[in-house]
Amino acid sequence: MDKRFNNKDSSASDETGIPDHVLNTISTDSITYQTYLQSEATIDKDTSRRSIKAQSEILALPPELVQRSIDIISPYVQPRRLERIDEVLNKRTKHTRFLYENPSNPSNVFACLRTLDSFGIQYVDTIVNSDSYTGKAAVNQKRGMRTAMGSACWMSIRQFGSLEEAVRYLREEEGCLIYASDLNPNAKDVRDLVWDVDYEKEEEQQGDEVNTHKRQRPICIVMGNEDRGISDEMRQLADETFYLPMSGFAESFNLSVATAITLAYMSAVSTRGEEDGDALKGPLRPGDLDSHELQCLRLKGLLNSLAQKRMGKALLKKGEYCE
Repeated sequence: MDKRFNNKDSSASDETGIPDHVLNTISTDSITYQTYLQSEATIDKDTSRRSIKAQSEILALPPELVQRSIDIISPYVQPRRLERIDEVLNKRTKHTRFLYENPSNPSNVFACLRTLDSFGIQYVDTIVNSDSYTGKAAVNQKRGMRTAMGSACWMSIRQFGSLEEAVRYLREEEGCLIYASDLNPNAKDVRDLVWDVDYEKEEEQQGDEVNTHKRQRPICIVMGNEDRGISDEMRQLADETFYLPMSGFAESFNLSVATAITLAYMSAVSTRGEEDGDALKGPLRPGDLDSHELQCLRLKGLLNSLAQKRMGKALLKKGEYCE
C-alpha cells in the first residue's frame, strides 16, 4: 500500500492549548501568555503546512492506486451512501473557489461552509495570520474557527499563513482571477462583474489544421474579516473589488449572509450556453471536475463514510496483502 495512506504523525491542530478557565486568569503581559501565543502560532503554521500538503498529495496519487483503493473500500459503504457521494461530487465545481481572510467567528465559518457546500463549491481557502489574533477573545475564536475548518470533511480546504502565500498559490499555480468583497469607492456592483474571462488559448494540431481552444480563468472570491473587512494589501492585489447592493440602514451583511448572497448572484448568471450546446458559462459550473480529481474525492468520501475512521487504513492494508 502507498505510504501516503499511512501517516502516523499527529496533527498539531488537535491540541487545545491552555483551558479557557485557566487562560482567563492569566495576564496578557505575562510570560506564560506570550508563550501561549507562540504555541498558537506554531499550531497555525503546522495546520497550514498540513492542509496544503494533504490537498496536493491526494491529487498526486496514481490513478490505478486510487481505483484499487475505491474497490477495496466500496463494499463496506452502504449503497445509498455510495449513490449520494456520486450524486454530490458530480455537481461540484472547481471553477470558483472562496478565500476567507483572517475570519474570527467560528459560527460564521460553519455557516459559510454549509452554504458553500450547498452551492457545489469544492475548494475553500483561508488566511490565518497569527499576528492578527492577539487578545484572549480573538485567540479563542481562532481556535474555534480552526476546529470549524477541520470539521468540513466533504470539502477541500487549505489554510495559508500569509496573504502573500495565498495569492502566490492562487495566481501562479491556479491562475485565478481574484474578486474581493469590499466597500471602497471604486468597488463594482456584484451584478457588473465579468465572470467569463479568457485565460489562454490552447492550440491542437490536427493534420494540416490547427484548432484553437479557449480556456477561461477560474475565479477566487475573497471575503474579509467580519469587523475589518479585507486588508489594504488584498485590496491592492485583487483584480476587482465588488459590493453587494443594499437598500436599508445597515452598512454591511453578516459574513455568512454575504457569502450566500454572493453565491445567489453567481448562480443567477451561471447558465449553459444555448449557442455552444452543453458548454458551461458563468462562475458556477457544476460537473467540471476532471476524472482523476473526481476519483480522488470519491475515495476521500468513502473513507469519511466508514463507520469507524480507523477501518480505512486497516482495509487498505488488508487489500494490499491479499493481492
